[in-house]
Amino acid sequence: MKELLAEAIRVTVSMERNSEMLYRRGAMTEEPGQRSFFERLAQEQSRRIDILLRQLSQADTAEADPGGALARIAATGERGGAPCNQLHQALLEKRFSIDLYATFCRCFKEPSLCRFFESALAAARREFKLITAEYLKGGGRSEMPASARPPRRSHVRGELPHRTPNRHTQLFFAMQDCGRQSRIG
Repeated sequence: MKELLAEAIRVTVSMERNSEMLYRRGAMTEEPGQRSFFERLAQEQSRRIDILLRQLSQADTAEADPGGALARIAATGERGGAPCNQLHQALLEKRFSIDLYATFCRCFKEPSLCRFFESALAAARREFKLITAEYLKGGGRSEMPASARPPRRSHVRGELPHRTPNRHTQLFFAMQDCGRQSRIG
């Protein structure tokens, strides 16, 4: 059972490491607000990874985190894309993590595994809420500010044109016979 829990921790560390690298790339944006948001997320993610790795033995830690120190250093060279695009990518990544952790919670019946994946799921959901709030504050994917965009549709249509149903349908006969005995048969 310990091997299964160690493998679960390795999978989770891998997922969280991908998120951390995405946040580090997002921290290279020019906007100071977005930069500080992504830096804060990356630091929080790094702390969470360290906590997960402390649960493994030394041999398992070396196996799960082969480039641990190198992975934490942000890649230089290529600057991050648009901040909303980075936020959108972070949302997609975290949504995938939530779906994966929820699937693992449903699949495994061992209490220690369930507790582990439930705690990972709770952390991923908290992060997803933070990223969603920042994404919506920035106006979503659009490069235009939220105030300059037209209002969203409410999906309420006006009155539909009055059309009589086809004369050869049961609906037409039902409308004709409304309130009296049917002549159809």
